[in-house]
Parts: sequence; structure tokens; C-alpha cells
Amino acid sequence: MLDTNTLDYIYDEKIKLVPKLRNLAKKQIHLYITNIQQDEINKMTDNNKKNCINKIISNIGIRRILTSSALTGITEPSKPELIGSNISIYEFVDDIDLPFFKKLHKCTVSNPIGNAADLSILYTAIKKKMHYLITDNTSDFGPMLKEMSKYIPNYLQVQKNYCLNYL
Repeated sequence: MLDTNTLDYIYDEKIKLVPKLRNLAKKQIHLYITNIQQDEINKMTDNNKKNCINKIISNIGIRRILTSSALTGITEPSKPELIGSNISIYEFVDDIDLPFFKKLHKCTVSNPIGNAADLSILYTAIKKKMHYLITDNTSDFGPMLKEMSKYIPNYLQVQKNYCLNYL
């Protein structure tokens, strides 16, 4: 699973990484993003970068998958607006996981959604039995993975973006 900041990293290193990752994706590994990463890309204000990242995703053969949970919440308390996942872009997996999912979700008044996006990405990677989550946001994903691993056995490892250089 690739985090959005990993796609930025690939964009910055495209000359070196795109051909390498394209070849690996054809033969040995599968690279994935969810609708969460795609939504973050779509919200980019730099249209050239957004278009280039979308071309990189297609060129490498990065697969888009459904998340294993849904995001819902209210935006700012001063201007409340419902935000959430579209019905067609997630799948429910196990409601037995809900108690620890709630335990790991951190929301505040200023950030009602909290870390739900990262939590959903991590949960999806575990439920889809992935081996790696590539991100430079290891300080958030690492502790969540450690806690989630107490409840769901998995082989997922969180790795920094530069690890792509050594594949």
C-alpha cells in the first residue's frame, strides 16, 4: 500500500523510480492505493502535478482498491457539513473490529475526522493481507499498527518512502 506522500516521493523521483516500479509491478509486486489517496490527489491545487501523479499511477500499474471501512463525520463545528465515503468506495469487513477501531480513532473539536483516513488505510492494508505500507508518516502509522496487531494478526510492516529505491 502506498500513502499519498509516497506518491509525492515517486513524483519527485520519477525519472529513477517510475521505470523500476513499472517493471516490478509487472513481475513481482502489486502496488495499491485506496480511494482516500485518490481523493487527496484529486484535491491538489497544482493541476500539472495532479495530472502527472495520475499518469504515474497508470504508467506503473498501481491498483485502486476499496477501503475496508468508511469515513463519516462533521467538518468544522462553526460550519457543520457532513463528510464521508461514498457508498461504492468501501466494503465492510468485520464489525468485531469496531471496538479497537474506535479506540485508535483520535478526533478533536478542531479535527472531528481525526486520524480516520490513516486508520482506514492501515486497516485496509491489514485486512487485504498486505506486507508493506510505504509512507514517511511512520510516527503515526507505526503506533497504530502496533496497537492494531494486538487484535488482528498480520505481517504488515511500515516502511519509509526511500525503501522504494532498494526494491
